[in-house]
Amino acid sequence: MARNIDDMMAEMRKFANNKPVHAVAGAGVLTARTLKELPWRLVRWTRDNPPNSLPGRATGAVQTAQARANGYVQTARAKASDSYDTLAAHGKKALAGQSGDTKSKGTAGTQSKPELNGKARAKAPTRSTTSN
Repeated sequence: MARNIDDMMAEMRKFANNKPVHAVAGAGVLTARTLKELPWRLVRWTRDNPPNSLPGRATGAVQTAQARANGYVQTARAKASDSYDTLAAHGKKALAGQSGDTKSKGTAGTQSKPELNGKARAKAPTRSTTSN
């Protein structure tokens, strides 16, 4: 029977020398310490932040958030305005017949063949018919 206890103790030592087991045990120790300190942390926080100061602090936080939000909105508006102006400029050129390509294109009145996607249409192949 002593043999079985020795074998079991050897297995327990192997298990206890495993790094993941050490990590879990360490996490447990840190959690216990933090929970023990929690009541004192709450007392210190309450001393530094008395309950009657909370409305004033909340108002300050709201004002800070509003100032940041206004800054973000102004930045977004400026970017949107620039993008809108850029799109309008491209649209104006397109409506004036300027595509931005370096090739010169003829007008619709001077073309002899209709164009498809800026390229002349190819002539449709003819079928040869045979009579039997």
